[in-house]
Amino acid sequence: MKKTFTLFLLCALSVVTVSAQRLLTEDFNYSLGQLTSAAGGANVSGGKWATNTGTAKYLQVIAGSLVYPGYITNPLLNSGHILLDSTKGSAEDAYTSFDTVKTGTVYASFLLNVNLTEAVIAHDSAIGDYFAAFLPGTSASNYTARLYIRKGAADATFNLGIAAQSYKNTPVSWIGTDYATNTTHLVTIAYETIDGPLNDVAKLWVNAPNTPTEPAAQASSIYASGSESASGLARFAVRQNLDQTIKGGTPRAQIDAIKVSTSWADGTLPLQLKSFSVINNNGYAGLSWQTCNEINVKEYEIQKSADARDFTAIATVAAKNANCNTDYSYNDAKALSGTAYYRIRMVDNDGASVYSGVVAVNGKVPVTLSAFPNPVINSLVMMHPKTAAGATIKVISLDGRMVSITTVQKDAVQTSIDVSKLAKGNYIAVFTNGTEKQSLKFVKQ
Repeated sequence: MKKTFTLFLLCALSVVTVSAQRLLTEDFNYSLGQLTSAAGGANVSGGKWATNTGTAKYLQVIAGSLVYPGYITNPLLNSGHILLDSTKGSAEDAYTSFDTVKTGTVYASFLLNVNLTEAVIAHDSAIGDYFAAFLPGTSASNYTARLYIRKGAADATFNLGIAAQSYKNTPVSWIGTDYATNTTHLVTIAYETIDGPLNDVAKLWVNAPNTPTEPAAQASSIYASGSESASGLARFAVRQNLDQTIKGGTPRAQIDAIKVSTSWADGTLPLQLKSFSVINNNGYAGLSWQTCNEINVKEYEIQKSADARDFTAIATVAAKNANCNTDYSYNDAKALSGTAYYRIRMVDNDGASVYSGVVAVNGKVPVTLSAFPNPVINSLVMMHPKTAAGATIKVISLDGRMVSITTVQKDAVQTSIDVSKLAKGNYIAVFTNGTEKQSLKFVKQ
């Protein structure tokens, strides 16, 4: 659940139930400084990351978080990310461990921002150099699902490719797209263990669509020679390298928000809170929300506040871990006195959590349409008259296109809608409630 929280209006049309296992969530919630203990370094990870090879240019945790729309992990307020910089051939390589996977597919997703490609091999190269991969728990050198890089065809761009093992044994399978430098991309590598010799498959996706099931790989590679690991995979590794023999190496790049899982959906998709609303139910607050992509979700903690700043947990609702369009509700037993503010803390089985937007209700039913915040970045909260069945909120662009539509819960007086993926600019929200229609203009930042 990463670095921003977004509400999604749309859900995939078909969802399959999967038995997912999150193996690793790494947001670099550490102090700034050297990641490992190499050469007596700061070891800010507390040993979670182990140095592998290299005696210079030690991996550093630097300030700030990378973000990507719809990709959510669990950072703390002051979390950082790591910087790779291969200006020296002896730069440090390191890895972090997770529970061993011997069968099926293991996925690793992370955010990547390549800053400089000066050390990267030329675009016309078929090989490149790799900077991320899996490792068995019994080896620090048998890298699999190697993520390769080379310069792109255009200036200030790069290509990414995948090889099940070394390019010397298995040709690199490249994605033909030129990806921009100094831009955050979502990268997913996978390694599928298949019974029999020389048939395991490595796969690669960059900026893949939000789908609940694995889409076709953008690049893939089959293990071609030697012996596939019999001990399974248990480490995610990063490399810094400058190879004079190929006149290229790995990039100066930032990496953040690593998720390793045995499920595509768990590794790449966040929990989707499609809607969250509150109604005044005869003087009591009635909350309802709808979700999609519930995988490894433990519970929903209901929090309440009198000032929208200090929240207190008042109840928990167990997660159903069901398919899309999963409905929940909670009725506050305490009568309304003034305005009450509510939010939901969504908790995973591994303790990771994110918060919903805030909704509010009081004893007075609004008669006109209003919205906050305005301008808005992610979640727009609409206050509106009490709704009948079938009420909707449409978002219209200034050229007249309908860009989204939300069905509002019956009897609601406030509805939160996601606008995070809208382009910056001016929009009109149109509230339709039976024969009644109201509209207002808002600005998406």
